[in-house]
Amino acid sequence: MLDRIRENSQHSFAVKAILVLIIFTFALAGISSYIGGSAEVNVASVNGEDISKVEYDRAFDNERSRMQQQLGDFYDTLAADDGYMQQMRRGVLEQLIEQKLAQQFAKDNGMRVSIEQVKKAIRDIPAFREAGQFSNDMYLLSLRQMGYTPERFAQAMQNDMVRSQLMQGVVTSSFMLPNELATFQRLQGQTRSGEYVTLAIEPFMQQVELDEQAVNDYYQANQAQFETPERVKVAYVEISREQLAQTVDVDESAARQFYDDNQDRYSTPEQRRVSHILIEFGDDEAAAKAKIDDIKQQLENGADFANLAQQNSDDTFSAEAGGDLEWLERGTMGETFEDAAFALQNVGDVSDVVKTEFGYHLIKLTDLREGTVEPFADVREELVSQMREQAVDKAYFEQQQTLAEVSFEAPDSLQPAAEALDLTVRQSDWFTRNNAPTPLSDAQLLSQIFSGQAVDEKLNSEVVDLGERSLVFRVTEHEPVAVKPLQEVKASIEQQLRAEQAQQLAMQEAQRIADAWLNGEAPSQELKSIDSVTRQQGQLPANLRNALFSMAQPSDAQPSIDTVAMNNGNVAVIKLTQVQDGNVDPEQFEALRERLANRQIQSEFQAFMEALKADAEITRYPRNL
Repeated sequence: MLDRIRENSQHSFAVKAILVLIIFTFALAGISSYIGGSAEVNVASVNGEDISKVEYDRAFDNERSRMQQQLGDFYDTLAADDGYMQQMRRGVLEQLIEQKLAQQFAKDNGMRVSIEQVKKAIRDIPAFREAGQFSNDMYLLSLRQMGYTPERFAQAMQNDMVRSQLMQGVVTSSFMLPNELATFQRLQGQTRSGEYVTLAIEPFMQQVELDEQAVNDYYQANQAQFETPERVKVAYVEISREQLAQTVDVDESAARQFYDDNQDRYSTPEQRRVSHILIEFGDDEAAAKAKIDDIKQQLENGADFANLAQQNSDDTFSAEAGGDLEWLERGTMGETFEDAAFALQNVGDVSDVVKTEFGYHLIKLTDLREGTVEPFADVREELVSQMREQAVDKAYFEQQQTLAEVSFEAPDSLQPAAEALDLTVRQSDWFTRNNAPTPLSDAQLLSQIFSGQAVDEKLNSEVVDLGERSLVFRVTEHEPVAVKPLQEVKASIEQQLRAEQAQQLAMQEAQRIADAWLNGEAPSQELKSIDSVTRQQGQLPANLRNALFSMAQPSDAQPSIDTVAMNNGNVAVIKLTQVQDGNVDPEQFEALRERLANRQIQSEFQAFMEALKADAEITRYPRNL
């Protein structure tokens, strides 16, 4: 595929133009504006290579956007849970660490993805294509919406391609024998039956006695559990392209004037297809002139132009095609040659002898296309849209400049900037890093809001450019991380300790019941039956079902009984009475083999990454998350 692209790029002006456009974009897009002033803050170090806070913020923002799209409004419920968000932040960090390890391993082992491969992959992305062709405008617009510079996006693409290459090199080819597939089907379709009793936790709660020392010891040992996260209140002034677009209007006469002044943009020039016969000057210009005059005479006597070109023309490339130069427009050939070619009136006409710097020519008109101009009505909508976008860009830039200047001149208030732009100062309520209101939820913005300088000085920030919108903020109130006083959390600690100790007592009683049951003494509590449940059926609580399928098969000599701690604090004693294997269906072997192979590939690659982690020198900076 790459060879074919290289071959095509040598002969296709269109392919060359696209590649040059991409390369030019990559070359001009600097990384410094993306990184800004936060590059010195790192969240981890992997074998001496840092993972920056900016890189982490971008990855976290992408993951949060993905979760919002996947979960919808339910994401807001999860985001309000600090524990969930902390887990999500740690997960993103581990992903970046694994990505760094994969890059290092690939580099050390000679795995490479060339920039040509990256550019091809980018050009093949459907989102960047318009009418089946790569569109650089679509590409840049999409990147801006995603918050990427071209250079950063190309690097991300290269990282993903290296990871895929690494995965292919690490995982083994998965092959499962028919008897293994049959065994899997038996286990997957297996059903189990039994019976169980439940011991409620409440009676055991009453038996628990707590002392003040136990509560205090737990509080002192688990202070992080009782921390209130850092939070702020923020004032901000925001400008956006969307708001400006609602106020910008394009006058019809202005659009018409632009159309009239730029006719070349909306016209297709006249094109002519010509053939020629070239006689180079050589060492004897007079001899060359005599030869071209003789050829002219042969044409007037009825000779075939194409045959004469093949026999006589010194332009050997076009001579093979009977002198055909294909379609020409003004500005593609020398002026003298073009004047003669475009002076021909009718298809089949042949020019007089034409002298250029290359020699003497005879030119024949073989076809023509009249120039066309798109009517204003056909391009009006597109033209107005372009002019409106240009006007919005200009107004947006001017507002950015005003916002930057006025907020700098009055650093302790946003009111002057708001008045200068005829906007209002917005004020947030209290929020943490994990539950910021939507206008302030960008990860890069949050990093600046919670920076030491912003919370300590409480002055206007610089303009934060977020792509389609920009804002200046000022932290108005700040509360650092704090541990709740013991008195505030004492009741919850007591409840937790009481529940833990009560469950321990319940488990002791459950074990006594299990031992008696093994010896033939049935429980006095109410027995509940389990009738042919599968691994996936939800009629049993998940932990009870998992315990049932992890128990050894019973025999006449040895019943299978176990105890289970339930998620609600209760305890169960469960007895497995019957195991029935699932049916074997050879027709499903191929689909099953593919599914298990994919699962095995993921498992093997994850095991490989864990091995890399174990051998690596990794330092994490959780306070910078």
